[in-house]
Amino acid sequence: MKKNKETNQRTILATDALLQEIIKSPDEFKNNDSLTKALKSQGGLAKFEYAERHIGTVSINTAKSLSELLYDDGFESFDRLRINARDAIEKALKGKIKKSNEESARQKLALTNETLAITQQSNFLLNTIIKEMRSHLKAMALQDWTDEERLKRYKDINKKVEAQLHYANYGEV
Repeated sequence: MKKNKETNQRTILATDALLQEIIKSPDEFKNNDSLTKALKSQGGLAKFEYAERHIGTVSINTAKSLSELLYDDGFESFDRLRINARDAIEKALKGKIKKSNEESARQKLALTNETLAITQQSNFLLNTIIKEMRSHLKAMALQDWTDEERLKRYKDINKKVEAQLHYANYGEV
């Protein structure tokens, strides 16, 4: 039993060394299809075998439990190495990094939240403008002004409302 645990620990450490080497020099590994396939998932890496480097297959649970013992950040640290190695190979192959779905979703959410905040601010400004216009209309309706005075007052208010709308829509007066 002890020998099996030592073999598994050696496998994890050898895999760690391989991942760090891939990150530093991905061009040397980009044509290794089985390695590229193994780096796509945690389970794939656990099942990966590379006899020349003393890397054998282990279960994902074994990889996780040994990583918890061997690394300060546990399996998270080991998995981060896998992801960085995968991205390095993808970049070497394609010249760019394919974003993970989770990262892409986070970016879309941030963009959506930013758009929502801008829209809420714009709606607030437009509501304020509408309330102010209604107030002016009410004041005009209750006044005993001549037609010339009403027209002058209308032009002043209209100019002010146009400036406010332009600010609400374009952020400038």
